[in-house]
Amino acid sequence: MDRFELPHTVRRSSKEVQELYGTAYEAAAERVGEGEDAERAAYGAVKEKYELENDHWVPKQD
Repeated sequence: MDRFELPHTVRRSSKEVQELYGTAYEAAAERVGEGEDAERAAYGAVKEKYELENDHWVPKQD
């Protein structure tokens, strides 16, 4: 996934978040096709380890 195809909040986040979102999106797109379902799956993967703070994702504090 090209960096410029990433959602704005993911683009403003660390490279790790961008890679996680891209990998999860591509895997979901293979299963369900590109679109909203793949986006939801990718955000779900990000939300497991990160939380949205203002306009970017940061690691969750345990």
